[in-house]
Amino acid sequence: MTTNTRKDIVYVVVDLWPLADKAEDVKKILYDTIAEAKKERTCLKYELCENLTDKSQITLLQAWSTEQALDQHLTSEVINKASEELRRLLSRPTEIRRYKNIG
Repeated sequence: MTTNTRKDIVYVVVDLWPLADKAEDVKKILYDTIAEAKKERTCLKYELCENLTDKSQITLLQAWSTEQALDQHLTSEVINKASEELRRLLSRPTEIRRYKNIG
């Protein structure tokens, strides 16, 4: 069995833009998703943040033990369900960016 190091950790930034009248609905879906994700052993961080200068943007900050762990999460039932629910509540497509530790 290999031991994961800090360099294996994958950091993820997910930006979402709820429709103006749907922000609370989006947050509710995300709160439920976060609760489930935090149960995953490979989830190191999963936080919901609101942009201080643009209240129409919500961001998820995540850290996963490996890229494989993230990929498994992204194809999980909970994410598929949330994605389907969110689709009609967002003003533009979700942006997902992956990062690795380089120093």
